[in-house]
Amino acid sequence: MRLIIFVAGVVFLSGAMAQVLPEEISVETMPEHGPNWFIAKSGSGARIFDAENGEMLGLLSLSNRTPAVAPYLPRGEFYAAESYYSRAVHGDRTDIVAIYDYANLNPVAEIGIPNHMARLGVRNHLGLLGNGRHLAVLNMNPGYSVSIVDVVDREFIYEMSTPGCAIILPVAENDFLLICGDGTLQLSQLDISGFEENRVRSEVFFNVRDDAVFDRTARTGDGWLLITHAGVVHEVSTDDDEIHISEGWSIVGEDEYGWRPGGGEFLDVHRELGLLFVAMHEGPVDTHHDPGEEIWVIDLANRRRVHRLEVEELADHVTVTQETAPKLIVATGEGGTEVYDALTFRHERSIRMPGVSMYEDF
Repeated sequence: MRLIIFVAGVVFLSGAMAQVLPEEISVETMPEHGPNWFIAKSGSGARIFDAENGEMLGLLSLSNRTPAVAPYLPRGEFYAAESYYSRAVHGDRTDIVAIYDYANLNPVAEIGIPNHMARLGVRNHLGLLGNGRHLAVLNMNPGYSVSIVDVVDREFIYEMSTPGCAIILPVAENDFLLICGDGTLQLSQLDISGFEENRVRSEVFFNVRDDAVFDRTARTGDGWLLITHAGVVHEVSTDDDEIHISEGWSIVGEDEYGWRPGGGEFLDVHRELGLLFVAMHEGPVDTHHDPGEEIWVIDLANRRRVHRLEVEELADHVTVTQETAPKLIVATGEGGTEVYDALTFRHERSIRMPGVSMYEDF
């Protein structure tokens, strides 16, 4: 009797399985770039999100020793400086610039660079210059230098020494600024082949001991915005080989002593609207790594605060998309990503995404 039941069961299962259609394997490609997309980088890669609906669109699988990712939509590519060990955490070290295709997010080329790039998760340790051709990668060995890579011809150009100066701020077509430890800026200007042809130093404009500028910066419409630990803003730009630095002005009112900027990548600027978004907290000196209790919104043209956004979870990373209807993207220390309307400040959605080290608009 048991044998008859067993045989009947086998026949039934065989018939049922015959009705199951085999799964067809397909390959998805990235859709056309849409408004309010952003990149969230974490230790396991860089995820591409649509802030309009909170959906993840794709994943770039990167080394966990990648400082930043630079997208370049006109050529449909992403550029990332990556570092690897032959045995995961030890062995021979290999540093590269990896090039990823936009359509399928696969690596399509890699370029060897000197094996001492700065591997901290800092947005401005990597900079694609205005011509879309030359990529600058910051090195620490332990002195500072910059590797120049031609991402069009897929070749390493050379390594230029930049003693005491770091943080890559691209300006003009083929130039970049660096912040120096003596309170100045350095302008490096490259020729069409990517070699440095001119170097200019600014006057001292901040005191490293009394109130240093952060190594976190924000791009403006014609240059960059730097902010000190006490909240003093300097706007910088260039005109050929001249460096222009505005007089410092504070975003902290006289009756707001103790409020300070801080966190990870804690500030960003909507360039067309001229609005600065910066995470702020109350605390003593040397709390510059503490995340923000509020996000202050500053009108740069009038140098005045227009809003204080209180956040439920402390804000560690802040970015704003560059659309006409922009989104404010905020990473919290609790592994969440909060999306706000950047003009009405209405909270729109939460995305659970632990381990984010920075955001990038593109």
